[in-house]
Amino acid sequence: MTDQHGFEPPEGATRQPHTRPQPETLWAERTERRLESRYYVDFLRDLLSLDEAVRTEASDRVQDFVNLLSETQARVVGDLIAMLAPHEESRVALEALLHALSDLDGCGKLDGVDTSPLGEIPESRIHVEHRDYMDAFAERIAGASNGR
Repeated sequence: MTDQHGFEPPEGATRQPHTRPQPETLWAERTERRLESRYYVDFLRDLLSLDEAVRTEASDRVQDFVNLLSETQARVVGDLIAMLAPHEESRVALEALLHALSDLDGCGKLDGVDTSPLGEIPESRIHVEHRDYMDAFAERIAGASNGR
């Protein structure tokens, strides 16, 4: 059964119609603990969605597969999320983006990510639910902005 993007899951994989496949259950064994590239590309597209709910859900999925990301995949995701955050108008989606960066950081996969764009988030859009994340990233933001 092909999905909306014309992608057919590996033989023997099952999934419910209209749901995103879970990388741990469908492809982890076949990809030897790496995130399957088609799923990764779909995930990146979801981060860029015009739909707030899709963007938020995509950010929330980072915690599900953070350990499957290669160094390059993690850096690309981190850079993209850091670039998107200053332009995110939804409080909920912004929190999800910051949490996704925190998940990357917690697994040691934030190295090499340019977090300087986080410093461009207007103070007026940083609410109580964002403050802990911003405080945790403050040193990285300052270091990235100073070229370190």
